[in-house]
Amino acid sequence: MKLIKIRKSYFIIILILLFLIIITFLFNLISIITPHINNFKVENLKNQEISDSLEHDNSHEEDLNSKNEDIMSFYIEQYKKKKIVALTFDDGPSEYTSKLVDELKKRNVNVTFFVLGENIEKYNNTLKFQFDTGNKIGIHSFEHKLFTKLEKKEIIEQIDKTSNLIESITNEKPNFIRVPYGSRNKNVDEVLKTKNLTDILWTIDSKDWKFQNVNKTYNYILKYFKGNEIILMHDSFDTSVKTAIKLVDRLLSKKYTFVTIDKYLEIVNKVEGDVSNNNILKQKIF
Repeated sequence: MKLIKIRKSYFIIILILLFLIIITFLFNLISIITPHINNFKVENLKNQEISDSLEHDNSHEEDLNSKNEDIMSFYIEQYKKKKIVALTFDDGPSEYTSKLVDELKKRNVNVTFFVLGENIEKYNNTLKFQFDTGNKIGIHSFEHKLFTKLEKKEIIEQIDKTSNLIESITNEKPNFIRVPYGSRNKNVDEVLKTKNLTDILWTIDSKDWKFQNVNKTYNYILKYFKGNEIILMHDSFDTSVKTAIKLVDRLLSKKYTFVTIDKYLEIVNKVEGDVSNNNILKQKIF
């Protein structure tokens, strides 16, 4: 009997040991598997977040594309109704430019400025303000010299010095120019082609530089205004700034839409097809 009791005790001890071994094994197994399960969950969560983010980005991009298409459709309709205006200013920046930009900003209107390099050096903060408020900046020249009287290297110098100043302030390389006096020859054409610059003329010269009178300039513009115009003005005269704001208020009340020159060309190309700049912008001499 005593032997049987001893054997039973050993048997129970063995069972207990086996039970402890199994428990230990299971515990270790769980410890090994759990991190993998958690990692799997984390990866799935990350993948889901990435997927959701991509879907959101794609949705956002689609919304932006849709809005851009809607805006362009509106511009095209306005163009067909002759309700587009590209207001442009030469010879700045000046002491009057900030006032002009302030007033345009209040009216949610953007324009194009063809600037002189020598004036940028005096009013670099003004140029930054012009650009930061959504206006387009183009090259006029450095010192307003007549390009047709210059050698190629001199034309290049006038362009490069101005372009570099613009880029240093806006971080955007200008791709539009208005050659001083709208005067070009073979040398000028070759330089512009090499520099990949689009020359912008105008359809109405406001003669603001000549009149320097608000009412005379205003009435002169309206006399020739037919719609879809590129209007040449100068932000170097106080009278020109006052005339421009008066003109903007008048045209906005008549449901005209103001655009920068790059947008104007985009609209024209969509409506008229791939028309060269020279065919689109035929200078009118008034």
